[in-house]
Amino acid sequence: MLKAYKYRIYPNREQALLIEKHFGCSRFVFNWSLALQKRYYAMFKKSLTRTQIQSQLVKKKKKAKYAWLNEVNSQSLLNALLNVYTAFTGFFKGSAQFPRFKSRKIPQRSYQCPQHCTLDFVQGVIHLPKLKGIKAVFSREFVGKVKTVTISKTATGKYYASVLVENDEVLPTPTTIEPNLTVGIDLGIRHLLTLSDGSKFDNPTHLAKAGKRLAIQQKIFARKHKASKNYQKQKLAVARIHEKVRHQRLDLHHQITHSLICENQATSYALEDLGVKNMVKNRKLAKAMSDTGWGQFVTLLTYKAKWYGKNILRVDRFFASSKICSHCHHKLERLPLSVRVWTCPGCHARHDRDINASNNIRAQALADVAGLATA
Repeated sequence: MLKAYKYRIYPNREQALLIEKHFGCSRFVFNWSLALQKRYYAMFKKSLTRTQIQSQLVKKKKKAKYAWLNEVNSQSLLNALLNVYTAFTGFFKGSAQFPRFKSRKIPQRSYQCPQHCTLDFVQGVIHLPKLKGIKAVFSREFVGKVKTVTISKTATGKYYASVLVENDEVLPTPTTIEPNLTVGIDLGIRHLLTLSDGSKFDNPTHLAKAGKRLAIQQKIFARKHKASKNYQKQKLAVARIHEKVRHQRLDLHHQITHSLICENQATSYALEDLGVKNMVKNRKLAKAMSDTGWGQFVTLLTYKAKWYGKNILRVDRFFASSKICSHCHHKLERLPLSVRVWTCPGCHARHDRDINASNNIRAQALADVAGLATA
């Protein structure tokens, strides 16, 4: 099984300078490789192979003009080439979007070390190629083989090391899907999620609560001159507010998903296959939807369910879960978002919009599973 562990690292001045060089060189090689691929495809209507790109990079590093590429780990540069090759070929296979050039203006940066990385939990340091003895805070230890280490820097200037580890654990076999142990989950804005058993989890709206403080700091930031030091200081102040909101949202999602997976007798969870990227195009609800972090929540719930041998069932995104009566299956022609409680004209049952939707999602997911089983 592959697991990732993320640790905060504290490089000294020399180490931080070399890390920044890795960021810059990896970005340069990525952009150079992407431009090379685009030119070659425009001329010959086919892509360069990994070997061809690597040979071009070797020739480039031998030139005096690009001698600074030899100051960083060569495997990190090859990994940047691999990222371009994977993204470029994945685009033509329909499994990825077309890769874009990386900008040096984006404060979030990263590079990857695919080999020769070790962690010393006793000394509290990480050893990387050309970077030895980086101080780290290990919140937890692990047993396994280190596959890759990704060094990243946030917009607030914090450095992290994400360690991908291969251990001897085996993913458990998913349990049998049983109707009485299946829970329907309806994701929403007012309530982050509503379960088919009637329980609800409120949405704390972290971004909305930080909105007033963020507006003040952004107003100050807009008045700064880009060439001044105060511009960078205020930019950092704005980034810290966004970082706190992101951490609050992530912590909440971890708590809820842990509660659902580890403290719940359910073995299957039914969800709608939401198209979040399309939904946030609604300019009236985009900010509120983004504040919920639906995509992040589903990602956490999915991998935790795999760890514990539980099932995630998907319902088609176009399924009208809110408009259908969960008792008699009567379907309304329209149901505005402002209507939170409605009465079925067929059986006169009174429904809470979200609870009714979660029940319909659960029923539809079980029906889909039964249909696949009999096919």
